[in-house]
Amino acid sequence: MFRYALNMLEGNVQDAEDALQATWTKVWISIADFRGRSALRTWLFTVTAHEVLNQRRRRRPVPVDDHLLAPRPDRAHLTPAAQLDHQQLREALAAALTELPWRQRASWILREMEGQSYEEIAQILGTSPTVIRGQLHRARTTLATRMETWR
Repeated sequence: MFRYALNMLEGNVQDAEDALQATWTKVWISIADFRGRSALRTWLFTVTAHEVLNQRRRRRPVPVDDHLLAPRPDRAHLTPAAQLDHQQLREALAAALTELPWRQRASWILREMEGQSYEEIAQILGTSPTVIRGQLHRARTTLATRMETWR
């Protein structure tokens, strides 16, 4: 849940911790209302998703530097190990994720990073699996375009 919050809040540890603290507070207060219609994990992620959205509403977005997504120079003369710079790749992916609309980013993170099913994601985000499939398709298309230089 922390990893999800951290990714949805652009790596801001303080905001992610605040969202998670609010999540656990709400879970503690309303655990008696949990009826078991979904897995406990799905319910926890639903509460987390709501708190992350509330946290995002409280602050303004930070502009993304275009140099992070600029094409990399040709480095064919370097060894494959030298070409692979995980830190820059992660920064580029994080920047590309921040450009996605909130639902697309949430769907992508929950599916690709958290391993949630379409049904679980739909329940967490309060929509249908069909909508999630569409969101994921658009997110993957956008990310493939933005990350083309890293292939």
